[in-house]
Amino acid sequence: MKANLSKQYFIIAFLLSLAIAVTIQFPMMMNFIFGEEGGRHRDVMLLTFSEVGAELLITLVLAFLMFTLNFFILKPVDVRRKLTVMNIALAISLTVISVYILNNLFYSIKGLIIPANRPHGHRDFDFTNFFVSALVIGCILIIRLIYLKQIINLENEKLRREALQSQFESLKNQLSPHFLFNSLTALKTLIREAPETAQNYVNSLSRALRYTLQSNEKQLVTLNEEMVFMDSYLYLIKLRFDTNLSIDISISEEFSSLKLPPLTVQTLVENAIKHNEISKEKPLLIHIETTGNGTLLVWNEIQEKITEEEGTGIGLANLSKQFQLLTGGDIAISNHENRFRVEVPLIKP
Repeated sequence: MKANLSKQYFIIAFLLSLAIAVTIQFPMMMNFIFGEEGGRHRDVMLLTFSEVGAELLITLVLAFLMFTLNFFILKPVDVRRKLTVMNIALAISLTVISVYILNNLFYSIKGLIIPANRPHGHRDFDFTNFFVSALVIGCILIIRLIYLKQIINLENEKLRREALQSQFESLKNQLSPHFLFNSLTALKTLIREAPETAQNYVNSLSRALRYTLQSNEKQLVTLNEEMVFMDSYLYLIKLRFDTNLSIDISISEEFSSLKLPPLTVQTLVENAIKHNEISKEKPLLIHIETTGNGTLLVWNEIQEKITEEEGTGIGLANLSKQFQLLTGGDIAISNHENRFRVEVPLIKP
């Protein structure tokens, strides 16, 4: 990661150095292109061209060297290292000293190639390069701020994801005790009313609980896996309610590989059982089906009961939060024409 940032820095430093060189020497370039000297004699034109090229190259090299020097002083890509006034003062001091030395060196080299033909050439040369160094330090501080903002954004996104993951795990952990509570309540009733079938009930309960334990390690399961679990779960609740409860399942094979949070169907069925009267006079029929829109629909005719059975208060609200965390969407709940419907989106793998 750090190596990649360093590579990016030097690429940006070169491009900025080139931009600074072109910007600083732009008046000279325009004078060469449109000035009178460009059209007099070939030797004058060649001299002017050489001077412009030398000025551009010197400014480019000087700016890039200052970017490189301050990379080790200000460390713009190491945003975890605190930038102090001492660091900035040291960077400015070393930059000034380096530019002073390089000015004399570059001006001497330039004088060997191109004789000075302008008054006060050395003074103008010094001023230009010190101005370039000031631009470089300003650019480096801006680069550091940009990197710092990117790191902060990445860390905030990481923290947000960790918070969502923690919240999601908390929701899943709340569902398993809820299922266990209701199962044990049903088992207590069954042992009292039909002890001869209690052994089969315990076996089915064991398979169902195994699924809930394994599902706690997953965020999503396929619809097929969920319905295999529902076979065991439906056996449990049918033993409890006998013929008073019926489940109509219509799952299209094309949607069996789509995914949803574990225990989604069980939560919806349990919700229908909890809030509706189930008796010989009013048997309950719950429909579980897929739709052409790639969603899962669980619905039933509303049969209001006078006394609600005890529960933990965890159900559709938790399911809704899970879908919000995983998909950014939500489940659709409707109560229309005496039908209670819950439609949940199926997630593509």
